[in-house]
Amino acid sequence: MLCCARAESTATARARLAALQAGPLDWDVILDEAARHAMIPLLAAHALSLQPPPWAALRLEREFTAVARRTLTLTSELVEVMAGLKSVGVSATPFKGPTLAVAAYGRVILRQFDNLDVLVHRADVAAAERVLGRRGYEPAPGAEGRRPGQVRGYVRGDVALALHCSLAPRWLGSRGSVAGLWVRRRPVELDRVRVPAPAPEDHLVLLMLHAAQRVWGRLGWLADVAALLERHPRLDYAAVRYEARRQGIERLVRLGLGLAQALVEAPLPREVTAWVRRDRRLDDLVRDVCARRLRPAAAPPGLLESARFQLRSRERWSDRVRYAARGAGTVLTLLPARIAARAANGLRERSRRAAVVIPAFHR
Repeated sequence: MLCCARAESTATARARLAALQAGPLDWDVILDEAARHAMIPLLAAHALSLQPPPWAALRLEREFTAVARRTLTLTSELVEVMAGLKSVGVSATPFKGPTLAVAAYGRVILRQFDNLDVLVHRADVAAAERVLGRRGYEPAPGAEGRRPGQVRGYVRGDVALALHCSLAPRWLGSRGSVAGLWVRRRPVELDRVRVPAPAPEDHLVLLMLHAAQRVWGRLGWLADVAALLERHPRLDYAAVRYEARRQGIERLVRLGLGLAQALVEAPLPREVTAWVRRDRRLDDLVRDVCARRLRPAAAPPGLLESARFQLRSRERWSDRVRYAARGAGTVLTLLPARIAARAANGLRERSRRAAVVIPAFHR
């Protein structure tokens, strides 16, 4: 998996891959993990050098075809949504998803994603919601009680789309403003249509925030980091470091760059590598992420593990206190809704069982 995490393999990765192929490989595990880590397209890109057995090659081809079909469907839907927003004067910036695929890999088909994310100004949320409503979107379960400024999820069939007004959820404690992101936007081409997207530097920071929310549980995110850095060799690292410092997420950014360099040979300039290694507590975080998250069949992080990671990944005590306070507030806000939903699900399940058991008893 690590050897296939780059669209173009390095000499070191090719040598490691050849050594691995000399021994037995469990292709069921490889394909299961590729799906879990959102690595199916990259694994398929290396299919010729991997030389999987015929049955595994057939399964990989089927899974890649399914991923590619969904990728193209989501990309086409995003273009339509952006056109709808533009028609009513709503300025929007899609990020992650198709725009990150083009920014990092040059081809939307090489990145596996399953939903869409669009950044809008807070004043435009109501207008954006009306556009989505006309396209048949409905609020995702649990989204009805969200306050203004929070991420709002919408679904239409099997398409999920989130409207954002900020760079990260409130509980993450990031102090980032989106004003600079709007100014630095660059167009990318999706379905032969140009749409605005974050600058590579902003997309890198957004990717770090997104992966940190999920405790770096996917190799696909490390592949994205490496691809983004490789495709943009003149990346403004000074701007990345400035944004990280301004938002209080320097350790998060260092961690993402350090993981990508150590595990998938992400190309980093010497001075950036020195900046990453300047944080003496980073090694423990890297080892912890590798041991807990980047292993076969790892379960999603629980609340305590996630909270512990978020606190350790902040370099300033003020940011840790802010995260703890915001996290507690978010939990207290969402807990009643989750308890109610769980109770309703339990009631439905008990009703279903009663409907089955009572007739059987009378027979």
